[in-house]
Amino acid sequence: MQELPPKKKKGRKLLIILICFLVVIGAAVLIAVLVTGNTAKKDFIKIGKDEVPSVRYIVGGGRDVNGVNNSKENGITKKIISYKVSSNQNKDMERYAEALVNDYGYYYVYSENDFSGPTGVDLQLVKKSVEDDYILYVRIDYDTGGYTITLTRGRGTLTILD
Repeated sequence: MQELPPKKKKGRKLLIILICFLVVIGAAVLIAVLVTGNTAKKDFIKIGKDEVPSVRYIVGGGRDVNGVNNSKENGITKKIISYKVSSNQNKDMERYAEALVNDYGYYYVYSENDFSGPTGVDLQLVKKSVEDDYILYVRIDYDTGGYTITLTRGRGTLTILD
């Protein structure tokens, strides 16, 4: 009786596929950590040709970033930065918004909260970009789980009425 050779080729192929899969997953995790870490440690966040002061820069270090999401669609650049909850997040967001208005030329567009409650559903600020015909828009949302800063840059004009 003749013995059949073991099926080693199929096992090797499966092992190679598994190793490739793990390498791709590892690279994706590393990239995510680097992007989140870089944004968390920056004093100013670049969006297009503009720079927006970070929460860390205005209210101090120690604010943990949960994640960063970047997108560009139809000429609009968006960066969403999610922060973990902090014990002073109401005061943090109040200081951040006030600094943007008082020190960096932003204007309040809309506010649905006065920072006294546990959640701030919506606070929106806007300013002219350093580039003609572009505007910067900052939206602040916070709740008991943390807060999110959404930076948006796109074509538009801003007229300030006194």
